[in-house]
Amino acid sequence: MTLKLNGSSSGSVSIDAPASTAGGADRVITLPDRNQTGLGCILQIQQGTLTSKFNTASATMVDSGLSVAITPTATTSKVLVQVSLGSLSNSGALKRAFMSIVRGSTNIITGDAATGDEVTAALCTRSADDNHTQIPVSFMYLDSPSTTSATTYKVQLSRGADTGTVYLNGSQGADASAGNAASTIIVMEVAG
Repeated sequence: MTLKLNGSSSGSVSIDAPASTAGGADRVITLPDRNQTGLGCILQIQQGTLTSKFNTASATMVDSGLSVAITPTATTSKVLVQVSLGSLSNSGALKRAFMSIVRGSTNIITGDAATGDEVTAALCTRSADDNHTQIPVSFMYLDSPSTTSATTYKVQLSRGADTGTVYLNGSQGADASAGNAASTIIVMEVAG
């Protein structure tokens, strides 16, 4: 038997039953609907945007102003964090800019406890030939907040042990008024 669905103006979709099933049993296929909340489904999406410029000469991580809040619906949910920095740089030649993602005040990406290594979500290094280098940075991380309370994810920046000033969303130097960019942080609750 074939079930045929005709499009409103053209085209069609056909569903054919299997030629046979074990013991002649019925076969049921359940299609997802818009309200499906099973494992791996995206339950909600929140976005934070930063269009203003930010800079810091801090050797330790400080809030950049780029953040977003989400309230998970279940403690088993995961949160997929997606960060896109339109422009990140350090004013010092061959110096680095470091980025971390924190949940509240906790860095969600930690270093190797055995060696004491520090880990940042991402970093970039400015070239030595000019002082207008602007590098876009993207990063994703699947977090397990284990909470149903309102939770804020933030992007923090620093220059680390290097010298110079870290710039977000804009360049330093003579053309500091040009080349402005926007940065976003998107969080998606994934059913666990």
